[in-house]
Amino acid sequence: MFRVYYLVNSMDQVKTALKNIEQSEIGTNRVHVMARDNGELSREGIHATTPWEDTNIMTTGFYGAVVGALIGLLVGWALSGIDPWGLEIGFWGVMVSVLFFGSHGAWAGGIRGISHANYHLKPYLDDIRKGHYLIIVDVDREEQRKKVHRLLDHSLDAERQGDESAFSPLLPGGGPPRLRRAASGGGLPPVLPSSVCRRRPGPWACGW
Repeated sequence: MFRVYYLVNSMDQVKTALKNIEQSEIGTNRVHVMARDNGELSREGIHATTPWEDTNIMTTGFYGAVVGALIGLLVGWALSGIDPWGLEIGFWGVMVSVLFFGSHGAWAGGIRGISHANYHLKPYLDDIRKGHYLIIVDVDREEQRKKVHRLLDHSLDAERQGDESAFSPLLPGGGPPRLRRAASGGGLPPVLPSSVCRRRPGPWACGW
């Protein structure tokens, strides 16, 4: 899955983005907006991010379930070898152990993750706390990602924009999204190599 981010500074910019996307085949059901005040988004009928998007609950819950299931498998296998209390621990006993430890691992991981901001969103959090809006668009195909850029790159006066080409809500990925900062006069310049950006003064667009 591909995920595209646009950081804008007004509700009017958010509405412009949603209007453009609504007229495409992508649809606004693939769009979420993160803001300092989700109540404002709800009053405007805009899909706000939920804890599933803006915390690490899915990532840490997934890893907790995997680790818990592995521990359950080892415990079940060990018990099946020693037959404690004179009971025969067969296949279903091992499965019960896997499910027990896996579910507890998912619960513990989810509790940890819900108290931490989503790793993918960290580059934008300071701006969101200052009152900016983060538009998040999820698409399945490369051509859809390009269409999002055609629709929004020049219709929004975005302050920053980021892409993730292999996004998964269950995995932390290879790092925060690559960012581009808007040039003066609106629109987003192409991403330049970091070595070029360091030598070029003024508005920049670096691949991080």
